[in-house]
Amino acid sequence: MAKKNRKKIAAYERDETRERSRPFTSSSGLKVILTGLPPLVPQRIDASIEYPSTPTYEVTTASGDVEIYEHDKESLTTDEDKEAWADYLDKQNDAETELTEKLLYAVLLECVEIKDYKAFTAQFEEWKQKQELMGITIAKSEDADDEIANEKAERENKFYFMQTEVFRDSDDIGEILTIVMSLTGMSVEDLVEARDSFPGEMESESHDGDGDPAGQSEDFEE
Repeated sequence: MAKKNRKKIAAYERDETRERSRPFTSSSGLKVILTGLPPLVPQRIDASIEYPSTPTYEVTTASGDVEIYEHDKESLTTDEDKEAWADYLDKQNDAETELTEKLLYAVLLECVEIKDYKAFTAQFEEWKQKQELMGITIAKSEDADDEIANEKAERENKFYFMQTEVFRDSDDIGEILTIVMSLTGMSVEDLVEARDSFPGEMESESHDGDGDPAGQSEDFEE
């Protein structure tokens, strides 16, 4: 009996040329390693956002049929149309802001690795002292002997510390998201869409100074 020819499946070859991580220094001076998000995370985050439906209008054809079209800024004729369009833009802006915030949380949880724990610990302790001096409440366990509660409080404080010291300003946010999404393997269009969703009021002055500007990715010193 003749043997059937079996199609061979080519073995997967890891792409060694692909960039998988990149060092980054925030404008606060905190040095970290950025990595990409798991591929499905951005899609799941996007799917969790409730985007508004585009307002529509009706057109009656010569045959009496009613056709429905989506509005754009050129098709607004009545005050009701304009009010509905303004409400739609507000909700769309809220949805895009929510998307950016969720992406930032995902990046903080999944994509930021500490390079120098000694320097990180010193900066973290200094940060806690500053919070208390400013009258800002930080997480503390009610029972000093409860190790689990103490660890939970410390994690909460470190998470907030990372929020304020890694994502220090809009320059940090824009560059970090661009780097992470690039490492994730997303398209240029996705990068532009994410960066365009930043609230306009978050814009700040660009960094000045000689050498590499704060917040620019760079190699760590040995």
